[in-house]
Formats: sequence, structure tokens, C-alpha cells
Amino acid sequence: MHRFLGFCAAFLMLSVAPLLHAEERPELAVAVDLRHVAQDLWRVDYRFAQAVTAVKLPSIGEFRNKEWKVLTPGMDMKSRADFDVIASKGKPFKTASVQIRTFDGWSPKEYVSFNRFGDGGTSVYLGHLQGDVEQGGKTLSMHTDFKLSGLAQENVIAPPTNRLHPGGVRGYAYFGPAQAVLAGAAKVLIDPRTPQWLRETILDVGAKTSAYYEKAYQRQLKDELLIMVSIGNVESSGFSIKGGTIMGAGQVSYRVEGKQVLIDHPKLREYVSKNVAHEMAHIWQLAVSRGAIGDAQDPWIHEGGAEAMALDALAQTGLFSEESVQAYRAKQAATCEKLGGAVDTYDGIYACGLMRFDKLGVGIVPLWRSMMAATEASGAAYSQQMIDTIVSAK
Repeated sequence: MHRFLGFCAAFLMLSVAPLLHAEERPELAVAVDLRHVAQDLWRVDYRFAQAVTAVKLPSIGEFRNKEWKVLTPGMDMKSRADFDVIASKGKPFKTASVQIRTFDGWSPKEYVSFNRFGDGGTSVYLGHLQGDVEQGGKTLSMHTDFKLSGLAQENVIAPPTNRLHPGGVRGYAYFGPAQAVLAGAAKVLIDPRTPQWLRETILDVGAKTSAYYEKAYQRQLKDELLIMVSIGNVESSGFSIKGGTIMGAGQVSYRVEGKQVLIDHPKLREYVSKNVAHEMAHIWQLAVSRGAIGDAQDPWIHEGGAEAMALDALAQTGLFSEESVQAYRAKQAATCEKLGGAVDTYDGIYACGLMRFDKLGVGIVPLWRSMMAATEASGAAYSQQMIDTIVSAK
């Protein structure tokens, strides 16, 4: 979690969802029917292509214990260390149904399960409905096919499909009165409560950095891109952004909270600009036909890489002054020094990840351009070995 050291306290959740599969793990087709049945009530029906003995969903704090209710007779849900498990006392089953109430909490380093919009709409993170299934002692990944149904007169906006892994992790689906609008190559859905300064910053920085990335890395977007912005509790202190890029799912989602969201201040514009540029860098890291980010890949590579790509883009587009770029680098260098250069903590992934790229002695644009070409040619994930090979050849 990044701390913004200015006139206010601010926190950014830049979690990037891991792909929910291992390349070697077999998959099972699962139809998932998500229905909005009442204002704060949702029903999810799972239909499995083959009988399974359990559904294993990665734990998300207290979300499922607090707001999920298993509807299928004879079945229940139990929480383990890392998973919430739905089962029927060891008996095989081909369907399972749960009722979910809108959850306003969130767990650090996880995506927010629900975002409320000022127009009365709600977005639901579909990734929290996905995971694995068990067939006896065998674990399989869900290959999910979603069907989304809203209330009467409610518009439903589905997130893009996962291009790099069809049937894999999905982003946020919106249920409400709004329609997404085109902004360049992206579709954008912005909460009507969003202050003008924040709307301007997100759209302007997104457009300018996207144009720069396309030219610098000589790649056009391969994903349909959907950007969502919701405004949460403006009564709380400070300023915070939760959310980020849903890897492989063609989506960036933000929930902004805190009293200072109502303040148009240069420091806040700079803070938001840096993070929009970072998230758009992730989108370009995925502008490949295969490869990119895998399960076992060190997160400092894509997070530290996005930090370096963002600073370069902000400088080259004139969105940041050289002084602002160097001030941010100095702050991250100080953080990394306190961590002893390690990338095994959340802060280290970003701060020390950036420092590692800065110390390579290779420009971030030619380096990542080569990494994109390498991952696309071989199908291998971005890795330390890939970086070393490219740097040694420069």
C-alpha cells in the first residue's frame, strides 16, 4: 500500500489479481448465472459440466462468512485457511446456488467486492465468484461462462472477457441506469458524483499516456478496455483509491473515497495522475497475443515495471515536471533502502521493483519493448531470466 506524504493522508490499493489458474491445471466448464433479485440481494447459480465434490473460492476476508448463504439443500460453506469451500458432505453435485447480500467492506490487498454508484447502480467483482473445483482428490480450475441478469429496467454492462485466458478471471459487471460512453479506445463509466477535477484528470491522463504507450511500445491495445470510477464514502478523512487493473480482463476499476475527493489541489491531481499512468502501463504490458504474466512470476517485475513505465510516460507527455519525477524516485528509493532492497513485501514490490529497473542501465522503453516481443514469441511469462537475457544482449 502506498502512502501519499502531502497535506493529507491517502492510500492506494494497486492490487493486481493473479490469474486463477496454473498452466498445467486442467479445467472444468462452469456456467455461472448471476442475477440481481432485489436492491441489495443477488443470487448465483453454478452449473458444472461434470459432477464435483467441492467448490474452492479464495478467501476474501469476512465477505463470504458475513454475506453469503448457501441455498442448495444439504450443502454448506466452510472457511479454511486460504479458501471458502462449498460442499455436500463429500457427495458429488452438478449444481450449487448461493444468495449474496451487497457487501460494503473490503479486505486490504483485495479487490472491493461491490461498488455503489451515485445513480443507484452497483458494480460486482465477478472474480470473487470464480475459483477451483474438486473432483475427489483432483483440483480443477473453473472455466467460467457468465450470464448476467438485472432488475427490471436495469442496464447491465458486462466486463470484457479474459483474452489471455478464456474462461478465466473477470472484472466488474455494472447493474444500474447508466450506459458506458466511448473515450478514445476505451469505454468509460464514471459515477455522476465524481468531481470535475477528478473526471478531467482520469480522462486526460488516461488518453495522453495511452497515446504515448502506443507510440513508444509500437503496440495497439489488444483488449477491449472498460474503465469504471465510483465514489464511495466522502465523510471519511483523507483521500483513498481502491482498485486497479484486472489483469487479462481488459478493465481498470477505481473506488475513490474521503473528504478530500471534493478538493481540487495540484498534489491530488499529481497523485491521481501517477496512478492512472501506472494502471495504463499494466494494460500495455498485456498488449501481447500470449505470454505476459503467469502465476509464479515475481510481482515486482510487473509492478516495478509499471512504476518505471509510468514515470517515463508522465515525463515524456509533460504531465509531470522533471522535478516531480525525481521527487517520486527519491521517495521510492528511500522506502526501498529501509527495506534493504527486498521485494518480498507489498511496499518492496513497488519501491524496490522500480529501483531494480532503474539500476539495469537500459532504458525502460527498449527494455519492455524487448520483453513484450520475447513473451509473445515464446509464450513464457515475464521473468528475471528474461530481463537478464535482454540486458546482457544490449
